[in-house]
Amino acid sequence: MTDEEVMARVVAILTKTREYVGEDAPEPDSESDVLLNELVKDIFPRSVDIDDDATPQEVADAIAKAMSGPIFTAFGAFAAAFHQLAAEHDRDDPEVSSAQVLRDLALRASSE
Repeated sequence: MTDEEVMARVVAILTKTREYVGEDAPEPDSESDVLLNELVKDIFPRSVDIDDDATPQEVADAIAKAMSGPIFTAFGAFAAAFHQLAAEHDRDDPEVSSAQVLRDLALRASSE
């Protein structure tokens, strides 16, 4: 999968999950769950080639090797999407910077 295809799926994931944020947000339904699962599964390999006589460590290594590239690509796409949103936010709302939003989020997370 190309970086552009991963980014398209990341944007779709963010867009779909955004619908479920806020006081008036609907509860996620099974159709949404299926869509989100498919978008996530598309990013990662569906199979890994493993020798029949592979040891458990070799199996783990093969899976880690197959998954590490797609995981880093997905993380990169989520980070790029965040930075684009943060730049837009900071342009439009200079009173509350995206850095301040992140600090507040970190404080809330650490107090829970």
